[in-house]
Amino acid sequence: MRRAINRLGIKGSVLVTSNMKPVLNYATNNSIDTSYLINSVQKSMTAAMVMREVQKGKLSLKDKLSKYYPNVAGAQKVRISNLLDMTSGLDLEKGQELGTKKFISDKANIDHDQKYTVFDAKKLGKWHYTSVNYIYLCGILSQLEHKTYEQLFRETYIEPLHLKRTEFLWSNMSKLRAVNWVPGYEMKEDQYVKVKRKTAVKDAHNELGAGSIVMSNSDLAKTIEYILHGNMLTKHSKQILFKGKAPTFYNGGLYNLKKYKSANGAGEGYYTFMRSTRDGKNMIIIQDNHTVPGEFGKIKKKVNRIMSIMMEL
Repeated sequence: MRRAINRLGIKGSVLVTSNMKPVLNYATNNSIDTSYLINSVQKSMTAAMVMREVQKGKLSLKDKLSKYYPNVAGAQKVRISNLLDMTSGLDLEKGQELGTKKFISDKANIDHDQKYTVFDAKKLGKWHYTSVNYIYLCGILSQLEHKTYEQLFRETYIEPLHLKRTEFLWSNMSKLRAVNWVPGYEMKEDQYVKVKRKTAVKDAHNELGAGSIVMSNSDLAKTIEYILHGNMLTKHSKQILFKGKAPTFYNGGLYNLKKYKSANGAGEGYYTFMRSTRDGKNMIIIQDNHTVPGEFGKIKKKVNRIMSIMMEL
C-alpha cells in the first residue's frame, strides 16, 4: 500500500488507520504533524454541526431556507435537506464570486451572496455542487446559536477533541506556526509558486464552513472518527445525514459510497483526500501542499483504487 501511495507523487503527509490505530504515518515532504488547508473536506464537519441542531430540536431538515433567509431567490422552495445534499437549485450569478471584495464580516459576506444567488427550479432536487449551499448553513447555525461559525467550530471540535494541529487559516501567524501550518504551492510555468496568503485568507473567509480550516492528518482522522463513530450524533442521525441516495451518493459533506465514504479538498495549492469505512474505523488520509493543474482528478481516482484494495485486505 505504501508503494501505491508513493506512486501518487504526493509532496506531503500520509496517514492510514486500521481499527482507529495508525498503520502508516509518514511524510514524503513536510512532517507527519503538518497542517494543511482541507478545503471542501470541512463540509462534512459543518454538516454534522447542522445535524446536531436537528437532534436538539432547534432545526428541521424540512425547514425552508426562507425561514432564515427569506430574501434568497427560491428560498420558499428550498429545504435544509437540499442545502446539505447540494440539490437546492441555488448558485451564484454567472461572473459573481462568493463574499465581498474585501472581507468585512461573515454577515456581510452572506448579505452579498444573497444579492447574487439565483434559483433554477429545474435543478431543485438534482445534484449541483456549489459551496453557496454550505455558506447558508453556516449562517443558519449562527442564527440558531447566536455565535459565529468559528466559535461554534471551536466548541464542537477543537476544544472537546483537544485538536492540537487545527486552526482557521485567517488566524494570526503565531497560531498558524503553533499548528505547524505550511503555505500552498501551485505549479505555474514548470515551477511551484507559493500562493499569496492574503488571497488564500480572503477565499477562506468566503468559503467559511466549506474551506477555511487547516488540519493535520491525525486531527482530521480524529474528527472524522468523532462524526462517524463517536457520540456527536446518534445512530439515527447518522443514518439520515449519510443516507447516500443515488445517483451522486452525496450528503452530509461526504460521498457515501457502498463500501466507504470519501471527501476531497482542492484549492490554494492544497490537496486533501480522505477515505473512510462507514464506521470511521479504517481510513486513508493524504494531504499535499504542492498542486499541479489537471492532476487532482487523476490522483482522486487512484486514491479510490487504493481504498478499494484496502477494503479487500
